[in-house]
Order: sequence, then C-alpha cells, then structure tokens
Amino acid sequence: MTSEKEMSLKRSSNAGMTNRTKDSLVKVKVRSNDRGQWIKPENGEKFFIDEEAVFPDIEFEFKSDLPGPYQWEWKIIWLAHASNLHEGLRGRSIKRTFMEVGKFVQEGKSWNARSIGKTIGGTLRIEVQVGNRKFVRTVDVLAKQPGKERVLKLIREHQEPLMEKIVAQESNFKHVLDMDQQPIVSGDKGFGLSQLTVDPPTYEQVWSWRKHMEESISRLRKKRAEAKSYLSKNGRQYTQEMLDLETITRWNGMKYHEWDEPSSKWIRIKSIQCDTKTGNIGWDMSKEDNAGKTEGALRERDKETYAKGRSKDHPWIYHGACYADHIANK
Repeated sequence: MTSEKEMSLKRSSNAGMTNRTKDSLVKVKVRSNDRGQWIKPENGEKFFIDEEAVFPDIEFEFKSDLPGPYQWEWKIIWLAHASNLHEGLRGRSIKRTFMEVGKFVQEGKSWNARSIGKTIGGTLRIEVQVGNRKFVRTVDVLAKQPGKERVLKLIREHQEPLMEKIVAQESNFKHVLDMDQQPIVSGDKGFGLSQLTVDPPTYEQVWSWRKHMEESISRLRKKRAEAKSYLSKNGRQYTQEMLDLETITRWNGMKYHEWDEPSSKWIRIKSIQCDTKTGNIGWDMSKEDNAGKTEGALRERDKETYAKGRSKDHPWIYHGACYADHIANK
C-alpha cells in the first residue's frame, strides 16, 4: 500500500504538468500551493453563489491516518478590477481588496464553507494543520446573474420606483459580468447593480445582490430625506416631481434646485449645462473656460477626455443634475 507521505510526494512532483501528447487538448492545471491528500473538492474547482444570492455548499474533506484535533484556517479574498457592462476584459486594479478570514479547531476531517455565514466570493483557501504537516486546498467562489425580474421583485416589494430607474441607468439590471461571474466595478470604485460608491460597500454588499439592493434602498431613502429637508426649509413648497429630481441628483452628487428670489420658487440650478448625449457629464457655465459656449461646442472641445474620467484638469464635471435630467428624459 502506498503511504500518505509517498502519495503526497508523487502529487507534488506532478504539480503543474500538462498532457504532452501531440495535438491533445487535454490540460491539467494544478495550483502550486495545493498540499495534502483531499477527498473533495477538486483543487481550483468553481462554485457559484446562486441566483437567489445563496452561498454554495462547499464540502472540504481531507484524508489522513493521523488523529485530531485539527487546526483549520480559511481565507477568502477578492481583488477588484475595473470592468464595463459590455463583457470586455477587466482593466486596472481599483486598489480595493476584500478579505475575510477565520480559524477553528475540530476533530472532524470535513467542513462546509457555508458555515462562513456570509455571501461573499473570490478565492477561498483552506489550510489544515495535521500533525507537523499542512494541508492546503483552494477553490473559486463566483456568482450567477440574478436576472432583471428578481431584482425588480425586490425593489417593488420595497415600493421604491426611483430605484428601478437608478438600476436601469447604472447597470441595466446586471450585477456580475457574464464572462467571469464577478461583480461589475466602475473605474471610480462603483460596485454592482446600483454602483454603490460612497460610502464604500461591504464585502457582502458587493457580492450578494440582495444585500446590495437592501443597502441601495436604504441609501436612497436617506437621500430622499435630505432632499425633503432641503426643499422644505423656511416653509418653501415643492412638488413630488421636484422631490424625485432632487433625490436622484443627490444619489449621484450635488443639488438639482436653487431658490430663485425674484419668482419666490425653486428652479433648476442655472449654472450647469449638461452634455445631453451622456449620463451625467456637464459644465459649470460660471467658469471662464465655459462661459458663452454652446453645448455642442463644449462637447466637441472635451469629448476626447471623457474616457479619462474625473480630473481637476478637465473643464467638465460629473453633476447629479445632469444625471437626474438624463434619467427623467429616458
């Protein structure tokens, strides 16, 4: 009978080898950090958070003649890289790393990762101390697309039609890229269905579309409360449409209305000219570089810099009033 030690050495010597048969399409890919004899899962196996945002059953079980107790450690980590909605390859790192870790001691040789108790994804690495040896296994946790109908059902249960408009604008009801089944990420660190940005979402709010939407709705309600307080100060009057525009603007940043003393009423902020061919780009017309120019002239001057993103060196800005106008006109 082959000893456990001999089996381990044999596996180590084959780590990273590929099929050498000419014209063969079969390849064996083994992560170099895999150690010890495991019954399940396969090293590098992929598991999926399902459409309902339920973390998968991932049963880890190793094989050893050595008695317990065994020291288990787990770490799940995800490095966020920018993406877009068009299923292209991900770009640069946005310098956000999400990680959760844990450890425990038990007599058993198996453990289900669902006991982590959170819906999070990335690379899950398990280490088990068995005598003076360490067993290591690594798998990937990815996520399935929830689909538009599930997202709409949750939003409508919370009676938040403005959130439908925001999600349609931000992600077209897409939470993960289909090509790699990881959450969508914008270059300015916006995540998921509603592009949660500031304050940064938690690990679970990034990966669980349900947690994500619950947080998004909570934030939207806070924005509405701020908008109400602003519009109603000094007993001033406003309409439901004005409240909606002010709320949506604050989701993206800044204010939509300003008080006009001559007419004694709220009006749309006068200084902001929007590029109506974009979702939220505009110009502060009180600035010397922009004053007196038409929308078309400003667009022609600046459009080549749009893809470079926000910068104090650009004469254009992202403005919530342009964002609200765009959503209102869709």
